[in-house]
Amino acid sequence: MITTITLNAAIDQVYEVDSLAVGGTNRVSTIIQEAGGKGINVAKVLKRSGADVTVGGFAGGINGERIRQLLLKKSIPSELIQVEGESRVCLTVLDSKKSKVTELLESGPEITKQEWQAMLNWIDEQSKSVKWFALSGSLPKGLPTTAYTELIDIINANGAKAILDSSGDALRNGIKAKPFAIKPNEFEIATILGKATVNETDLLDVGKRFVDDGVEHVCFSLGEKGAIFVNKDGYFKADAPKVEVVNTVGSGDAFVGGLLYGLANGEEPLEAYKRALACGSVNAMYSKIGYIDSQQVEELMGQITIIKL
Repeated sequence: MITTITLNAAIDQVYEVDSLAVGGTNRVSTIIQEAGGKGINVAKVLKRSGADVTVGGFAGGINGERIRQLLLKKSIPSELIQVEGESRVCLTVLDSKKSKVTELLESGPEITKQEWQAMLNWIDEQSKSVKWFALSGSLPKGLPTTAYTELIDIINANGAKAILDSSGDALRNGIKAKPFAIKPNEFEIATILGKATVNETDLLDVGKRFVDDGVEHVCFSLGEKGAIFVNKDGYFKADAPKVEVVNTVGSGDAFVGGLLYGLANGEEPLEAYKRALACGSVNAMYSKIGYIDSQQVEELMGQITIIKL
């Protein structure tokens, strides 16, 4: 069993237009509606990979009920904690002609102290029986930047393992709790280091520092450039397989889903890294967010080579 946590769940609404006219009238050719938020996207990838997965987090209002219905439609069980506020809608507009993606993201509900305590109690019980967790996404209003730190401390204390995928202070503080794995991108690492940009040397140096501090797998996702991985055995690099890109939204979440599926099923780290890259690449081939085809994932894994630096 794997549990994914989405503290700011959403309805993902994808509109496809022939050519986006800013300030003008746009006719939508295709509409896709899914339960969303980064942890939910991870859960969708895990489900399509064949994993037994449950979704946790917060959901509220009419949108929250719709999120639950959309998860049920995909046969993904959820134990989302009811909150007073209204869950958000995240709109993605695909410009088919220019191959451009525009995102409009609502902020979501504000979480109360009582609602947060309910989450802490729930994660304590859940992590006594579930051994693998994905903690993904930004923090909703009302939560401290140490929220992931608190969750990871509970998960670790109960002998379970957490993969963290966030940004800013939520990521910086979460790393201090020693999650099993993290998946920052270049921008997120640059923010932590206080730099405008980072190079490969920066990534290797900070990756080693994180591993020395207790993170077992540091996975830097580099988009179309592939990924760099750091663990106790050294530094590794892989190029992304060449695919026809349709929509990259959710590819980072698919990466986490592939990584978590591989590690939870006892794959060797390099094989799990290949699976992560393949899942992220396959997701980019589709309009849907958090979608993979398992056969395509296996085919792409055979095309990926990982070299030791």
